[in-house]
Amino acid sequence: MTAAAAQIDLDALLKRLHLPTVRRLYPEYTARAAAEGWSHRDVLALLIAEEVAHRNDTRISKAAREAHFPYMKSIENYDFTFQSTLALRRLGPYLGPELVSEGRCVIFSGRPGRGKTHLAVAIGFRAIQNGFTARFVGAGELIDTLGVASRAGRLREATAAWVEPHVLIIDEVGYLAHADDAANVLFGVVDQRYLAKKPMIFTTNKKLRDWGKVLHDPDLAEVILDRVLERGEHIALGGPSWRTKHLDPDALGPGSDPETIPDLGVARG
Repeated sequence: MTAAAAQIDLDALLKRLHLPTVRRLYPEYTARAAAEGWSHRDVLALLIAEEVAHRNDTRISKAAREAHFPYMKSIENYDFTFQSTLALRRLGPYLGPELVSEGRCVIFSGRPGRGKTHLAVAIGFRAIQNGFTARFVGAGELIDTLGVASRAGRLREATAAWVEPHVLIIDEVGYLAHADDAANVLFGVVDQRYLAKKPMIFTTNKKLRDWGKVLHDPDLAEVILDRVLERGEHIALGGPSWRTKHLDPDALGPGSDPETIPDLGVARG
């Protein structure tokens, strides 16, 4: 080591450069390098790789918090054996960067306990892992928030906030009764995201043909579905409920069969 190098406060410089992982690991790595004969390049490469990995983990954690997921779920812990009406390969188009780059959309429908929200959260979290942002919101909360903004003359600004995330998850359309202006305020978000080619993921316990009643406007509901399904598809989940799988199936009544997609005159990729 030169005299000039010995006078440099490396710890302070690493702190100033905001390299906490390098700062934490460099004493250990330099000691190991001396003992195991690592090259200078080996030490530098390993330290930088650790820093990048730490920053990516930090970014993912922050983005997941900002997504407001109701819980954390991944595609890896989804039980495709229990939910036998869906194969993992069918979700392939939604698990890579092309979800965002191609603006793909999906609607998961089915009775309660079929794993709809789990899948939606898992896809949103995978998008975050792929470097994008996601936002989760209940349909009732979104519609109520937009309705309040509309009555206050702030609908444009409120809508823009929901267009910003790369991926938007709207959970449980029709689970609770929606306001009379539901279709009108929801259309603004769907239309703006459609024009921007940004992905939308919906979950619903209603048949798609019933969205007109749910949103109080059959014509506008059809327009909403038309835009969502142009670059996406509808996946109906059948089978038994996760939540009641420990109970006697005969006591619960027959399960639902996957519904067919209504003829909306749109392409479904």
